[in-house]
Amino acid sequence: MSEPLKDMLTTIYSQLLSNQTIAALSLAGDGRHRIKYYDNPATADHDNLFIVITPLEPPVPITSGSDQELSLQFTFQINVEALDRKACKQAQHEIKKEMFKLGFGQLNDGIDEYFPETSRFVDARRYRGNTRLYDTDY
Repeated sequence: MSEPLKDMLTTIYSQLLSNQTIAALSLAGDGRHRIKYYDNPATADHDNLFIVITPLEPPVPITSGSDQELSLQFTFQINVEALDRKACKQAQHEIKKEMFKLGFGQLNDGIDEYFPETSRFVDARRYRGNTRLYDTDY
């Protein structure tokens, strides 16, 4: 019987919540955290800071040998949106540290903008990382 597939989104989510600052900044009034995958629903709390984790491509084989994949590469974008610019920056600073712990480095592109139509600051950063050798069950 094969081992169950791993989920990098869940790994990242868990790693982010292990950080006390991120956990506190993303905590909603109902006790859940405002960290979502792919999109933040229109019905969600948009008056407070929220984080959206989005894969930018499927896992890509990066290392192979003897006709099998030995390592995978992942690319994610993590958006932080908030009414408070400093909270947005603090969250991204902590996210960068947690992504580094998972072996992800920040890429050059992203956005750092204020959107007057929503009165929100948005800091979106892209991260890329590789799995360890023989860690390919994603």
